Amino acid sequence: MSELSKQDIEHFITTQYQLWSENRVDEMMALFRTIAPNGFTIQYIGSPEIEGEKAMVEMIAAYAGKIRTELVRLLINGNEAAAVIDNIRNDTGEVSPSIETYRFENGRMHARYYH
Repeated sequence: MSELSKQDIEHFITTQYQLWSENRVDEMMALFRTIAPNGFTIQYIGSPEIEGEKAMVEMIAAYAGKIRTELVRLLINGNEAAAVIDNIRNDTGEVSPSIETYRFENGRMHARYYH
């Protein structure tokens, strides 16, 4: 994949949160593989970086269908983005905010989650 445009990054980020909230995880994973054909990593700040597919399997098992996401703010600068997210428990409505950053380079994506 060639260099991503601001619109490509915005589409990826907004769509991934929509798919997550709708519990359409297979489509979400396909989206990840499209935006990052050379793979991706996820780092929960304070923990080591994890291979992305492994991290997503664990995240899906723990939270899919239980937490929905609301994109509060998205900033994109070049090949990087930062998103402010409200993670909302479906059963109680309790909100846990997070900041999530993304860097795209050489067909890879590096995501960092501040929870």
